[in-house]
Amino acid sequence: MPIHAEAPAAAQKWVATWAQAMTSNVSSEAHENGAQTRSEPAAAKGRDGFTVRQAVLTSVGGGKLRIRLSNYFGDAPLTVASAHVALGAPGSSDLTQIVKASDRALRFDGKDSLIIPAGGLSTSDAVELDVPALSTVVVSLHFAEGAHLADVHPMEHGPTTTIVAGNAVDALTLAGRQPFDLPDADNSPHVYVLNGVDVQVPQSTRGIVAFGDSITDGAFATTPATTWPGVLSSLANVAGTPAPMAVANMGISADELTTDQIGNPKAGMSGLKRFERDVIDQPGVTDVLVLLGSNDINRGIDRAGQPNGVLAGDLIAGLRMLTDVAHQHGLRVYVGTVPPFAGLPSPGWFTPEKEAVRQQVNRWIEHDAKLDGVLPFADVLTGRYQPSPLAAAQHPLPPGMATVCAGDAGLHPNDQGYAAMGQAAFDIVMGRPLSPGHRCN
Repeated sequence: MPIHAEAPAAAQKWVATWAQAMTSNVSSEAHENGAQTRSEPAAAKGRDGFTVRQAVLTSVGGGKLRIRLSNYFGDAPLTVASAHVALGAPGSSDLTQIVKASDRALRFDGKDSLIIPAGGLSTSDAVELDVPALSTVVVSLHFAEGAHLADVHPMEHGPTTTIVAGNAVDALTLAGRQPFDLPDADNSPHVYVLNGVDVQVPQSTRGIVAFGDSITDGAFATTPATTWPGVLSSLANVAGTPAPMAVANMGISADELTTDQIGNPKAGMSGLKRFERDVIDQPGVTDVLVLLGSNDINRGIDRAGQPNGVLAGDLIAGLRMLTDVAHQHGLRVYVGTVPPFAGLPSPGWFTPEKEAVRQQVNRWIEHDAKLDGVLPFADVLTGRYQPSPLAAAQHPLPPGMATVCAGDAGLHPNDQGYAAMGQAAFDIVMGRPLSPGHRCN
């Protein structure tokens, strides 16, 4: 269970100004008998330990801050020797540089250090810090020798994390310091252990969680701000906005709604399993925006136990379950229509049968689901495209993701596609007509 710090002041609440869904840094190997062998990441070696500094982009601003740390996937307690938080230096290309006057030492139940139990989540004590909207917050964590960082989020867009030897939590910058290589780490950027950054806001502030797969996580986006949740956050929190919103991106690349990614733990548990942890348990959440289905349709586990794609009824049942649970907890629910993927030439992805499943699921979302709003992502992204050979042989030609808005052959959007999605999501959440020219055509 999460360890919560002090209660917020009257008429205030905590919201996640930034959060990221954790996955497992623990490898697993499937055996023919169905058993799983787990292998913890190797212990980090270094006499003085190491510092992990992570720069994250806020959504809404606030005057008090706390952080949340995760050892959910760990098999052993994780000790955080010390922690600091500060504002990132504005305009600096050095993501590790901080505004020194904003540096705050964090405490956990009044102590400088923290032991997070295996399977646990912990929250720091609050600190006074004026956090602007759409700014960079820098969190520095010092770990002693032998620490196992089991919780991780593989980033889709650019560097966020810098790791150096020794204790550098209060350093002005980490530039020029000795890098520290975590054992068994790959070369892609990750977020480690840091699960959320919360601020205090007026009680009326909406807390939005975007919940999905790589399209939500931001594959092929150039920065966190150019993902569709990032665009939504920018529109909601630009200076002068009358009703700022907290926006947390809980997308996980390769995630499916219905099936765990057993052979690839970094792709996460199924959406059904992680919904409570990553949505319902987020502080201050009022709205959830769901986009899942592409991976389920194309490589989900069918009723014969094979990765040939799920039936429409199974995907609809899963989305209905998420909707019901969210409504039971008083949340507003918006579900995105599954974007087209007929341009993707990868074997086993687009087929006429899978396109029929996509369209059946989207008809249910648009006409039968009991939602607070439909996010018209399929319509937004559809346009002129280069069809895959199998799609090109179909008459009529199936819809595909517009080439101008595609980051790859037609499965993931680019910045232009994400901008269109984020604008549409903002319009729907605000209850207003879609902006002119929102489509990729």
